[in-house]
Amino acid sequence: MAIHEVTAEDVLQRCARCGSGNRLSLNLLEVGVANREDVDDGLVQLPPCPACRSTEFLIRAAEGEPEHPAPGSFGHLHRLLVGHIHAELVQRGRLHMGLKSKGGRAGKMVLPPLPQETRERWFPQGLRIAVPADEQPRAPEESS
Repeated sequence: MAIHEVTAEDVLQRCARCGSGNRLSLNLLEVGVANREDVDDGLVQLPPCPACRSTEFLIRAAEGEPEHPAPGSFGHLHRLLVGHIHAELVQRGRLHMGLKSKGGRAGKMVLPPLPQETRERWFPQGLRIAVPADEQPRAPEESS
């Protein structure tokens, strides 16, 4: 699973299993994954891949996690995008029902979407990560 782009409306994700590119509406995503009576507010479950039906999760960086060891790397940029998606979903109220019943807050760490300074430094061309030509995802599919 890799996030390659985030827009105001959707996310471009590459399936780890089959490599297909999937454009997922932010309106279909929510923060929180239930495990019995508990809801993990650090996770975002993605819809099944239209090509292979694989299900993947985004995992927000834990509170107090140290800075990424390789600033500017794919892993660092991906972590920033995942945090941004999580914050956007919380801001929009896109929370698992179990979190809504606990007062509508997601997690001990609710950060705002990426600040302008971070966007300018790491994403000057928009919230996207360049992908090497040999790793380009297959044509994106609209997810409904």
